[in-house]
Amino acid sequence: MTTTRIVQDLRRVRGDVSRRMLVQATINSVAQYGLANTTITTVAGLAGVSRALVGFHFKSKDQLLTEALEDSLATYEVSLKEALDAAGPNPKKQLEAILLHDVNFSKKHPELLSLWCAVWGESKGVAHYRQSVLPSDRAFRDDIASCIEKIVGDRKEARKRALIINAFLFGIWLDYHLDPDEFDLASAREAALTLLEAVTSYKRKSK
Repeated sequence: MTTTRIVQDLRRVRGDVSRRMLVQATINSVAQYGLANTTITTVAGLAGVSRALVGFHFKSKDQLLTEALEDSLATYEVSLKEALDAAGPNPKKQLEAILLHDVNFSKKHPELLSLWCAVWGESKGVAHYRQSVLPSDRAFRDDIASCIEKIVGDRKEARKRALIINAFLFGIWLDYHLDPDEFDLASAREAALTLLEAVTSYKRKSK
């Protein structure tokens, strides 16, 4: 490998590290200051770098926000995949893994909840969300419905019950986001298992 190639590789690695640091600083800025008050300056301050360095990697706040959303989604998807892989192919076990994973995720990644709640609450943020995250959310709901359908044998009923699970998980995340000091993780996990039994107990009526 030539010296020039080594230097180029090192610069690329440093650039990737810098971008990751700035994306994390963006997430932390939204968590601390809100979406409207997050700026290139706040991101630079939290990252401990100059505004010029932020501008070198990202041309605008919108670009930073888009990458922060994509990064948060990647973190969530990797975490969920690990939970599903551990659960195995049984559909009820997979549903249990999804429910418990998302309940735990709220407490494990509060900064991502802050990012998502901020984005959902502002019209400009919603546009970013729809572009970056919404397709994954739709696929997630479809996956839940497919798991339930394998258990209850009724696609229409499965889709209704998937909405119940989705609403429960959003409620858990919002509950933790708004009142983390009073959030009871053990009770939330018990509620998730109670819901699991309710949504999987349906049997298709014989004609």
